[in-house]
Amino acid sequence: MRKLFFAALVFLASTAVFAQRGKVSSARTDKEEGKLDKAWETIQETLNPANPKSEKTINWTETWQVRGEILEAIILTKDEKFKKLVQNPVEEAYKSFIKAIELDEKVSTDAALKIKLITFSNTLINTAVEAYQANDYAKAADYFEKKLFIDQTPVFKSDAAIDTAIMYNTGLAAMNAKQYTKAIKYFTDCTKYGYNGGSSFAQIISAYQLLGTKEDTIKAVATMKQAFEKYPNDQSINVQLINYYIMTGQPNEAIGYLDKAIEKEKDNSSFYLAKGVALDKLGRQDEAIDVYKKAVEMKPENADAYYNIGVIYFNRGVKQFDVANAVPTNDQVRYEAEKKKSDDFFKQAVPYLESAVKYNPKDTYILEQLKNLYYRLKMMDKFEALNKK
Repeated sequence: MRKLFFAALVFLASTAVFAQRGKVSSARTDKEEGKLDKAWETIQETLNPANPKSEKTINWTETWQVRGEILEAIILTKDEKFKKLVQNPVEEAYKSFIKAIELDEKVSTDAALKIKLITFSNTLINTAVEAYQANDYAKAADYFEKKLFIDQTPVFKSDAAIDTAIMYNTGLAAMNAKQYTKAIKYFTDCTKYGYNGGSSFAQIISAYQLLGTKEDTIKAVATMKQAFEKYPNDQSINVQLINYYIMTGQPNEAIGYLDKAIEKEKDNSSFYLAKGVALDKLGRQDEAIDVYKKAVEMKPENADAYYNIGVIYFNRGVKQFDVANAVPTNDQVRYEAEKKKSDDFFKQAVPYLESAVKYNPKDTYILEQLKNLYYRLKMMDKFEALNKK
């Protein structure tokens, strides 16, 4: 009699388990029939710690899988009524599937769970893209990141493929969200797999620069050099090095990288202009003039190159005028001779400043300099004409 009574208890307990787990199946059926409100209510009952019966399902992987499926259906539904069932269905679905993975004793061989996760990963990607297009970059980065985390779970551990495209997109979204440290992490991962070559390095460099500390600047330069060694033909990396050395007052270093850039793009006027600026800063004005002229040869409308040549001659004129002013007042002949040399330099500056004004007529500063030069050289016809503009 005791044995029969014991058996009855076991049977009753098993019946309770099946009854509770049957609710999980019912929730899935409701989901498949489009009754998402009913499905959500039922699955929540099976996971409610306040419900004594939920102890049969709260630690069952299938319960969390079904919860994730229902939430995914809520994410994808077009019915606004169902969309309001859960505040953040993407986050909740993700938590559900991660919990399902943790509870699955046969997780590495569970083909059904793997299929569900592949489907949800695609939903994460699509939702991330929608968030990115809506300029919600932080949310996009988060969703892409969640997809990458799922890839690293035991369900996919035997899969060799690494989704470098999603890595890169995570980095891009993080950059736009101003999450620079996160961006560096994902772009660095891309470089380890050789994805997008110099572009991944360029993003890392930009992120370090935007972080802005002295330590980050040092890391940015180190990354530039590393990238240049690995991708010497990537001009974007070279240009970053050039800009860095010019901006930090290191023209000698800039010239070395400019020569390499010019070697690859001999008709790029911008590189000649930048090299001219670097040479000018080193006091090598004659060489700078030659390089500026090369910039004009490559791009006849390069107003900056014309202007820089004009400034060199103008500054020489000013320096020579100081020489003239230093001549004793009783030596008028020598004064006139030295002043003429000054005027000759000013006259050499004129055609270059005129070209600068021609190709950049909206720059009032250059315009005023040219007017003053006309006045100084007593070129009154040109002065009056320009003064009327």
